[in-house]
Order: sequence, then structure tokens, then C-alpha cells
Amino acid sequence: MFQQYRQSPAETSPVDDVVAICREISSNIISTERNVSVAKMIIHRLFRNPHIDLCSILPPLIPQHYQDSPYAHIQSLINGNSLFFETVLEDDQLCTDLWDSILNQCDVSAAPTDPAKDSVLFSAVSQYVTRMLPCDESTPTSMSVPHPPKTTHQTIRTPLQLFRADSPLVNRISIEDRSQMMSVSNVSFQPRLVQNFCSFITKSCTTAQFTNANKLLLIRFLLKQFHVFCQFNTGDPEVDNWKLDLMTSAPFKWPLFDFFKSSITQVPTSTVFRDIIMCWLTYARPWRYHNMSDPSDFPPAAKYRQFFEQNVEFYEIILGKIIKRFSAFEMGEELVPSLRAVIEFSWKEPQTLLLRHIQLDIQPHCLELLKHMQVVVRLHKATIRQEQEAHSGFWNMLFHSGESMKAQSCQRICNDLLALMKDSDSYVGTHLVQEMDVTDVPPGTSNQTFNGSTEKCTSLLNETPKSGLGIPDHFIDAPSNHMLLTPIGQRQVLNRERRFDFSKCAKDDPKGPIRSYELGLAVRFTTALAQKLNEFSLVKSIGSHYSERTVIGSIVRKVMYPPVPNPDPNATVPAYSARIVRSPPLLRLRYFASYQSIFLIIWFMMAMNYGFVFALVSIILIALFITTVCLVELDSGSSSL
Repeated sequence: MFQQYRQSPAETSPVDDVVAICREISSNIISTERNVSVAKMIIHRLFRNPHIDLCSILPPLIPQHYQDSPYAHIQSLINGNSLFFETVLEDDQLCTDLWDSILNQCDVSAAPTDPAKDSVLFSAVSQYVTRMLPCDESTPTSMSVPHPPKTTHQTIRTPLQLFRADSPLVNRISIEDRSQMMSVSNVSFQPRLVQNFCSFITKSCTTAQFTNANKLLLIRFLLKQFHVFCQFNTGDPEVDNWKLDLMTSAPFKWPLFDFFKSSITQVPTSTVFRDIIMCWLTYARPWRYHNMSDPSDFPPAAKYRQFFEQNVEFYEIILGKIIKRFSAFEMGEELVPSLRAVIEFSWKEPQTLLLRHIQLDIQPHCLELLKHMQVVVRLHKATIRQEQEAHSGFWNMLFHSGESMKAQSCQRICNDLLALMKDSDSYVGTHLVQEMDVTDVPPGTSNQTFNGSTEKCTSLLNETPKSGLGIPDHFIDAPSNHMLLTPIGQRQVLNRERRFDFSKCAKDDPKGPIRSYELGLAVRFTTALAQKLNEFSLVKSIGSHYSERTVIGSIVRKVMYPPVPNPDPNATVPAYSARIVRSPPLLRLRYFASYQSIFLIIWFMMAMNYGFVFALVSIILIALFITTVCLVELDSGSSSL
């Protein structure tokens, strides 16, 4: 590839002409053999050059100018298929130097992140990563690993065993193929390169100094590719399980945790805070990178239970710090999408199931944050009203050019936050939109409310999960007026995310469970008696008037339970059984099973038996007892005062 490189005096002085440097490097490449010295020269002259910002070198806008552009010259030297990178892959020290140089480029670069993601540096990094962690999703998923004739079966139980020399998988491969971990058609990866990649993420997460936006963009890309690689289906369950174990207990987990913890604490601006949240979301939601070839294939939550168990600190501590930190920044348009992504952990699958699995409930913390957002909406509405009042006069309306940029931004923020609150009301059962008060906020209220909201969000997310609120997804069966669950609603009820409000249903159901004020034997007797009486023609005749809008119909509705199904169109009730048993109107005899009714029946029978004297004496005794209880309550109330 390279000839031996001899340093010239011109190299010691800074050179600003990128094309000239690339041509000088190319002039030293005269063979196809790999050469470490020239690879070091490329790292030194391009990646380590303080006068070259690789994050700001973009492809030319005009395709005809591509060949002579600095982007094309650098890309031809350092692309993922170049002999330079082939040389780096064979040398661990060169690999380390290259990653250090890439991190240095991200640290010193002042290029904005939006154009930087298309720069020559990030283009090369994306090619490097796909070479080290290949995931060719267009190739077949069949996999073949050479097996010796007779080996003792071993199982890899930890990710560390995947990289050791005595790894069961590595020992099953012939000696001449030890460097090749596995192959899927033309896709192969080496455990050494995977280890180098994990070490690169560890270096990227250093907390020695605060990072910039381009470094956060790099970390986010690396974490995404790590999840894609670990979840790529090779067709071999054993290998796929090893990769899932690697994702569950990543070698860089604790440096990444310290990085998030430190960065959130010292984050300087809301823009950087947004980028940190996006990095955390990339790592904390691995299911987003499941089966990238078929996005409609929803991953099962059970696949990520072990990931949540092994990474509980990222949700218990980091998520708690993120929710708390939101109150420290002025809510801008750039933070609203990140806020929604964090709040949606309260109701969106599969994170709700997984958080319950590790016994974390973030709904109270999200509710406090949304209460804080109510104040933000009020403040922005007040700003909009003040501007409208300032331009409400005739001359102002005549010469006013329209809403200012600030008012338009405030209106967009209000719309986005109100939409988020509406979704929370729908999915979690809150009443944030109804509680919104659009009146003006008194001066000084802002800081007090913000600080109070901050204090309420300081606790860690270590509470017992609670049942969700809100009505599940359902449809009303026209013949029976029953609210039947859809498949989505069934999943919501099973996951305890939503539930029906049974308080609106009839509480004197004849088939309902025995209540605290009822006698069990009497309940069973009255229910059986009512069903027996329903067989008589007289009772059937009375029940036939149940749906009539007459005086007789009103009396029947008082003394009988409604039929099943209920013909009343307003009587929609949840159906808690897969098979609805039809029944005619039933006599309301369960009332006589309560202790109060039983006492009155016994008293009436004894009064009939013993006459007027018993009735008078019992009434006097009951009156004295009630009077005594009332006097005791009055005396205790006065003594407490």
C-alpha cells in the first residue's frame, strides 16, 4: 500500500491547503502493501492538524466540482474501504490513535451539528463503524460457523467470555480462521474489533471536561450502531443470544452512566441539554433499533427485560435527573420534542411494561413536570396577550406588520405543550387541560412556581407501580349496549395502563360480590328466591312493562333490576365477561339481605308478636342510645377545642 514515509521539513510547519496535503500524502503511496508509517502520517497530517477542521469539510453543492473538492481528496484517503483503514484495523495502537484523533477533532471543532453530520469526518466514522460492527440487512440471515468433529459443549454466560482466548465460540473455529468471529454471507466481525469499538465509546464518555455538540452527535451515532449490531438477526439463536448479552451488559455501561450523570449536572445550555437527552434516549430505548429491515415488526417487551434489569440506574437515577433538570431551563422549541419523548415513558409501550418490571413508576414525577409546563403555558399566553394589547390601538393595528417572532414562538410552544397535556389526559387519566387557567400570571409567580416544581421532582424514581387511569380503547355493542374491548384495549387493561370507571355502573347488581353491610347467607337466599319468583307468570308480566315510559314502567324499574342486555341506550356499561348471559328483569330482593333490613324485619316481627308495649319500649331505648352517642360526640368535639 504505502512506501516508507520520510518526514520533510515542510511537514513541521502548518499547512492550510487541504488539497495540497492530500496530494503530498498520495504521492507517498506507491504500492498496495500496508504501511504503518504512512498511516501514522495520515493521522498526523489530517486528523491531528490544528488547521484542518474535518467536521466543517462538506461535499460540494455542485456535483461537477466533486473531484477537485477537499472532501473528495480526503475521502479517497480515509474512507472505510481504503488501505489506510485496512492498516488501522490490523494494528490496535493505530486504532487507538485514530479514535483519539477523531475525538480531538470533535472537541476542537466549532462547526454546527446540522452540517457536521454530513462532513467528511462523520462520513468516514460511519464507514469505520459499519466495518467493525457489520450489519448487512440485505444479505440472507443464514449463518455458518465451522465446528470441529468433537467438542465439549460450553456456554458463554458473560460478555467478557466472548473476547477471551478460551471463548467457546473462538475455540470452535479452526486455527487459521481464529480472527473471524462469525460470517453471514459476506458479513463478518472480529471480537477484537468489537472490543476496540466499546473502548472507543468508553473514551468518548470521558468526564474530564464538558463535551460539545459534535461529540454528543458522535456518541449518539455510536450508541445507535451498537444497538443495531447487537440486535441484528444472524439466524443462529446462540450467536444472537451472545450479542443480546453484550448489549445487556455493555463494557462501557458505567463510564456512560458517569458521563450522563456528570453532563446533566453541569449542562450549560438548553441546546446541549437536548443533545444529552437524545443520547440517553438512544441508549435507553434499544427497541427502536429492532429489526431495522421491517419497522412494522414490533419487538416484544420480554426481549428487553434483562436489559432494564442490568441498566436500572439509567432509569432510576438518570431519568430522575433529566426530569428534575427540565425545570432549570426556559422551555424553548428545541426542548419540546425531548420533553415529549421523556413524558411518553409514562404511557407508551414497551417502556411502561419494562418500567413496571423493575418496579419504577414515573407518573407522579411526570405529573409534577407537566404541572410546571402549565405555568410555562400561562406565561407564554400572558406574553402573547401583552403584545396583542400593545398593538390593539387603531394606529398600531394600521401599521403593525404582524406578530413578532417571539410571539409566534410562544404560540408554537403553547400548542405543543397543550397537545402533550391532552395526550396525558387521554392516556394517563390526568385533567391538565381542564385545570389550565388562562388568566394573567401575577409578577414574581414564575420563579416561585419553577423552584417549587424543582423541589418536587428531586426524589428518585423508586416507587411502587400504580394502576393507570383513563378509559381503554373499546367499542359499544349496539344490541347489548355493552362496552367491549378492542385488541388494543385488551392490551391496555392487561398492562394496567387504563381501566373502566365502574363507579358509574349499578351498585346493586344481584350477581355482585357480597358487600360489607350484607349477610352472605341472606344474599344467597334472596338471589335464589328472586330467580325462582321470576319463573312465575305474574312476575314475567310485570317485568314486560320495564321499558315502558309510563307510571307502571317507572314502578317496575324501582322494584326490578334491568334486563341483560339493557334496552336503555344510555345504559352503557363495561362488559367484564367474554360471554354475556341474557336474563329478564329480576326482582330487587337483595335489599332485604343488608343488616339494616334484617334488623328492621326482626324488630317488626317481634313488635307484631309482643304488641304495643314492646314497640314503645324499644323505640325509647333506641332514642336514648342515639342521644347518648350524639352527646358523647359533642363532648369530645368541645374538649378538643
